[in-house]
Amino acid sequence: MPRKSKSYALVSDAALGSLAALGARLKEARLRRNWTQAQSAEKSGLSESSVKKVESGTPRITMAAYLALLDIYGLGTAFDQVLAPGDDSIGEALGRNALRRRSRQPRSGGSADNQDEWEI
Repeated sequence: MPRKSKSYALVSDAALGSLAALGARLKEARLRRNWTQAQSAEKSGLSESSVKKVESGTPRITMAAYLALLDIYGLGTAFDQVLAPGDDSIGEALGRNALRRRSRQPRSGGSADNQDEWEI
């Protein structure tokens, strides 16, 4: 998929493909209900052009527009399955293998007896 603007440069090809697939599935959901894009726009509170953009999978529209369409199609909880517990196997492995580091640097100089003293 050719990249047309800066917004495309910020999103990976895999993510663009996922948005396109989601848009296509939303279009299928609309067609199964025999609704026009105008009807979906009216029911969701979106403009007809926003419905077209969602169905084309553009990243230049808010996720709220995708959610609005999912909601009117009765699929409002579809995002509950995104990154469900156990889906981030790479992140979980990194978390288990990471060494704990101190959140702040130890005090420099001075002995343990002087740690509570303040310099004025």
